[in-house]
Amino acid sequence: MRKALVHFVGFRDDRYWNAVRIWGEPDMIHEAWDMYAENDTAPGDIIIFAEGEWNQKPRSFTVEAARSREARRIGRGASG
Repeated sequence: MRKALVHFVGFRDDRYWNAVRIWGEPDMIHEAWDMYAENDTAPGDIIIFAEGEWNQKPRSFTVEAARSREARRIGRGASG
């Protein structure tokens, strides 16, 4: 039987250390709850969210893709 992994999602401040005190060091850290993060989980894994409900749906895009789109948008505004 596979050991359940602990995933931390969206931690950016002292809440990380509060979660570590309760759950221990995570096996995986995800910047956001997106399809990549969801695909990293397996049935029985423990997913700890820094914010939001336990049953939130993952974003269909990655954080990196959102940043890239924003950078392109800003770049177009500066040049035009």
